[in-house]
Amino acid sequence: MKEYTAENVRNVAFLGHSGSGKSTFAESLLFRHKHIERMGRTEDGNLVSDYDAEEVKRRMSINATLLPVETKNIKVNVLDCPGSRDFISETFSCLRVADGVVIFVDAGSGVQVGAELALEWAEERNLPVAIFVNKLDKENTDFAKTIEELNNVLGKKCVPLSWPIGKDKSLVGVVEILDPNNTEDKDGKKIEVPADLLAHVASLRDQVVESAAEGDDTLMEKFFSEGALTDEEIARGLEESFAERRFIPVFAGSALLNIGIRPFMDFMEASFPNPLQMPGLEGVNGTGPKVFPVKPNEPFSAFVFKTLSDDFTGRLTFFKVISGSLLPAAPMKNVTRDKEEKVAHVLTLRGKKQEEVAKINAGDIGVVAKLTLTGTNDTLCDPKLNVKFNPTLFPQRTSVMAIHAKSSQDEDKIGIGLHALIEQDPTLHVERDAECHQTLLSGMGEQHLEVAVGRLKAKTKVDLAMDVPKIRYRETITKKAEGMYRHKKQSGGRGQFAEVHMRLAPHKDADYEFKWSVFGGAIPTNYQSAVDKGCHMAMEKGILAGYRVVGVHADCFDGKYHDVDSSDMAFQIASSQAFKQIALQSGPIILEPICTVTTIVPESYMGDVMGDVSQRRGHIAGTESVNSKSVVKAMIPEAEMVSYAQNLRSMTGGRGTFERAFSHYEPVPHEIQAKIVETAKKEHVAEEE
Repeated sequence: MKEYTAENVRNVAFLGHSGSGKSTFAESLLFRHKHIERMGRTEDGNLVSDYDAEEVKRRMSINATLLPVETKNIKVNVLDCPGSRDFISETFSCLRVADGVVIFVDAGSGVQVGAELALEWAEERNLPVAIFVNKLDKENTDFAKTIEELNNVLGKKCVPLSWPIGKDKSLVGVVEILDPNNTEDKDGKKIEVPADLLAHVASLRDQVVESAAEGDDTLMEKFFSEGALTDEEIARGLEESFAERRFIPVFAGSALLNIGIRPFMDFMEASFPNPLQMPGLEGVNGTGPKVFPVKPNEPFSAFVFKTLSDDFTGRLTFFKVISGSLLPAAPMKNVTRDKEEKVAHVLTLRGKKQEEVAKINAGDIGVVAKLTLTGTNDTLCDPKLNVKFNPTLFPQRTSVMAIHAKSSQDEDKIGIGLHALIEQDPTLHVERDAECHQTLLSGMGEQHLEVAVGRLKAKTKVDLAMDVPKIRYRETITKKAEGMYRHKKQSGGRGQFAEVHMRLAPHKDADYEFKWSVFGGAIPTNYQSAVDKGCHMAMEKGILAGYRVVGVHADCFDGKYHDVDSSDMAFQIASSQAFKQIALQSGPIILEPICTVTTIVPESYMGDVMGDVSQRRGHIAGTESVNSKSVVKAMIPEAEMVSYAQNLRSMTGGRGTFERAFSHYEPVPHEIQAKIVETAKKEHVAEEE
C-alpha cells in the first residue's frame, strides 16, 4: 500500500440497522477496486469484514473492521461498524476518528431504529451524513416511498443523488441525477436512461442544484436569477452544503448486485471531508483543554481508538495520527500511562489481512502490533510532546450476569481470559462479589455478554455458565427486645462457659452500634471485645435468610463468667447465639436494594414505560421533556431489574435508553419475604447434602 497524505484520506464510518447490508457494501467496494478476487456472502460466513468466529456463527458484525479502499488518488478508510446496539463501544470508538458517516437503509424494511440512532450519534459529533438505500432488488421495494419515509422519520432534508432503474428483480442500474449520461448497469456498462424517467430526473436535478446553492448567497442569487449553475459550482456547493450538514444526500442501489456503488464512491471521494477539514480531537496539554486539529508538519501524536487481541499476532493497536507521521522504530511515549513504547512495524489492516507500510501520516489510520502497555483511549506521541487526547465516553452498562466455570477446578483459568476481554472491549466490566461468592460480568446487553462468554470459552477451553446474579439483600429488626444466652460445655478437663445478657434495638443512623453496660464485674471488661465480635459474627450470618444484618444497636448489660472455663471464644459463641435469638424476637425483616432508574424514550413511549415501572413494583419519581424525548425517573427494586433492558428495547423498538444507580434499601413486601426465606432454606439444605 502506498503512502497517503491527509488531503487524500477519507475516514468514513458505515452505520445502520443490523442487516442493512453495510458489510456487503464494503465487500462490493473491495471487489470493485480489486482488493479481493471475489465477493463473499454473509450466508457463507466469508465476508472480509466479518471474520471473527462469533461473527461467522451469528451471521452479523460484532467488531468494527478497518477496510482501506484505494482508488487512483484517494484512500478511503472504511470503518464497518456493528448494527446491534449491544456492541456500541465499537461504533462510538470509530466515530471518534471518523470524518463522515454513511447510514445504510434496507429498502425492504424501511427506516429502522438503527438508522435513527446513527443519525443521532453523527449529529452529536457534527459529522456529515450520507445515506445508501440498499437491497432495492428485494420484492416490494419503493425508493420514492423510502425517500419520503427518510424525510419524515429523520426530520432532515434528504435529497436523492441517484435513482433506480427498475425495481425488485428487474433492477438493472441507477441514474446519476447530475450526470444521467454516465448511467451504468451492474457490470459497469453504459446504458440509456429510460424515457419515462427523464422528466423525473430533470426535476430531481433541480432539487440537487437548489441544495448545492443553499448557504452560499452568490450561488443562490445566480440560481434564482439564471436558473442554472455550472458543474463546478454545483460540485463546490454540494461539498460545502454536505460538510455543513444542510442536507443528506441519498443514493440508491444493491450492494449484492454491485448496483449504485460507483456513483456513491465518486461522491465519497469528491465531497466527504478530508481530516484537515475537520475540527480535530479534544484533549489537554501544558496550557489546558483545547481542540487539536490534524497537522502534518508537527511532531507525532496519535489517538488509540481500538484494541484487538489476535490469536496469531497478539495485541493489535488501532490509531489515528493527529499530527506528524509514525515511522517504524521511531521513539514513542504512551502519555496516558507515562511509559515508553517501542514500534517495530507499522501496519494497515484490511479485515484480518495485514500489510506493512513505510509510515502512517497525519489524518490516516494505522495499526501497530505487540505494544505491551497501550490500550484503547491511550495517547501515543513523540516524547517531546505533552498532549493527551480525551477518552471516548461510552454509555452506562445495562446488563449484568454471574459467570462461573461448571467445574470448580477450572475457576482459576478464566481470570486471564477475562482480563484479555476487557482490554479489547472497554464496555465490559468484571467484578468479584465476595458477599454473594460470584463473578459478575456486565456489559451493554444480553447478546454482548453472550458473545463475551463465547469468546472466553474459546480462549480458555473451559465450560462456562451464566446465571442471574444474586441480590444483595439485607436484614434488620423493627422493635426492641432483650434476652440472654448461656454457653456451657464440659468434656473433661477445662470446659467452656459464658453467659451474655443483651438488648437489641433498631438503629436508623448506622449499620451497627455496640454498647457495654456491664457493671459490678459481672463480666470482666477484657471480654468486651469478644462479645462485640460475637455480634458481628451473628450479623454476617443473618437472622432469617442468611443475609447481612444492618441497623442494629446492641447493648450488653449483664452476664456471668467462670474464672477457669471462660474465654474469648466462649463469649464470642454466647454473644453470637444471644444476638440471633433476641433478633428473632425483634421483628426481623428483609430489606431489598432500590435503584434510581432514569429512562429516556421518545414521547410516544412514556405511557408504556410508566406502566412497566408499576409492574416492577416501582414508583415514578418524576418526568420531564428534553429535546422531544421523555425522561422518566423511577425507583425500582433491583430484583425487578433483571429483564428491564430487554423489555425496554422490545417496548421501544430499541429507541429507549436508561441508566441506573443504587439508591437505598427498603423492606420487601411480606409475601416476597416469605419466598426469599423459603429459597434460602432450600439452598442451605442443598449445600449440606
